Amino acid sequence: MIDELGGLPAHPLLVHLPVVLIPLATLGVVAMLVRSSLVRTFGGVVCGLAGIGFVGAVLASSSGEALEERRISAGETISATLRNHAEMGETAEVLAGVFFALTLAWVLFVGWRRRSGEEAVVAKVKRPGTIAVGLAVLALAAGVAATASITVTGHNGAKAVWEQDSGN
Repeated sequence: MIDELGGLPAHPLLVHLPVVLIPLATLGVVAMLVRSSLVRTFGGVVCGLAGIGFVGAVLASSSGEALEERRISAGETISATLRNHAEMGETAEVLAGVFFALTLAWVLFVGWRRRSGEEAVVAKVKRPGTIAVGLAVLALAAGVAATASITVTGHNGAKAVWEQDSGN
């Protein structure tokens, strides 16, 4: 578990990985949906962004838990807003993982279909086009959900910090 980076609490630094990379990967999925030829060129990059964003969400969540434990040990009271933030962070972590898994499945399926040829693919699975579209739509939905969850979680975390700083 990463507790500190450069002598500072790691959580406020690590949250930037999912905050930046998950929405960026979601935009990549949108671009690949609009122009299917982009999957071949950018599918690996988009999967990499989603994967690093997911790892960042895991690290942000664990470092947030460590920060919360440190504050409790120091005798601080954890506000309801901050407790909600922690729960929201767990949800964001799960959604980022689902987004990564679905994006990876879609890109791998499209690559396998392209390399194997349509006839060989149809011999193994029925309706490969439907499967590809289904995976793409699920990846997009998961990306939108993960982006929304991360945005709301970040807003809630900032709100908790400002509430605390202002003495409310």
